[in-house]
Amino acid sequence: MNTQNFAPVASATKPRISAIIPVFNEAGKVGLVLETLRNVSWISEIIVVDDGSTDSSAEEITIAAQSDPRVRLLQKAENQGKGQAIFSGWQATKSPYLLLLDADLYGLEPHHVHDLLEPVITNQVDMSIGQFKNGSFASDFSHWVTPWLSGQRCLRANLLGQISFNAAQGYGFETALTVAIGQYGWRTTRVPMRAVWHLPSEARRGVRIGVKNRSKMYRQIVSAWYQAGGLHRFGLWPRTR
Repeated sequence: MNTQNFAPVASATKPRISAIIPVFNEAGKVGLVLETLRNVSWISEIIVVDDGSTDSSAEEITIAAQSDPRVRLLQKAENQGKGQAIFSGWQATKSPYLLLLDADLYGLEPHHVHDLLEPVITNQVDMSIGQFKNGSFASDFSHWVTPWLSGQRCLRANLLGQISFNAAQGYGFETALTVAIGQYGWRTTRVPMRAVWHLPSEARRGVRIGVKNRSKMYRQIVSAWYQAGGLHRFGLWPRTR
């Protein structure tokens, strides 16, 4: 892993940036993400929301916190869903900028994080959206087919107050964001994340559970489009600058 310590463009006043990482049974992977973030000094705090994990994810996060005091663990007694986990992390911080990352990333390096942060903290855009490139066929293909479902983003924290909470529950979070981009005209940009990838649900949790989880995800995505009003804009893609 490249351990160069990255900080974005020089600034007279260092912006406050909080990373929020929702976790559900990601032992063996979330530690890799936290190891990368340890080498990104621009991040002020790292809020890891353990969404009712039944494996050793919490222990792995606790170990990471021993070497990086910015790491904060928020634990939920039961699984409530990705959207709720992210909202819990947002409520726990006052930072004006948020970095959202999945907990199961492979190949993540500090420069990927830097590339997500820079266009937002320099006010070029309101939100950056990471896009997997040249990592694994499954991850690349997924982002090519459904690019709005990327969980890797940097954004101004106040934007979360403009999205539909009901639509953003569970796997509907990214879809709710996508609809809000069109509704409010947020400035966005897509950021290539080369050689970053994650395993499909079927490979991580087994075929039976993986297929069940994927079906649940698609149902929540369709529900999010409906609740947020996105079905009236079918084919909507975020405006980029």
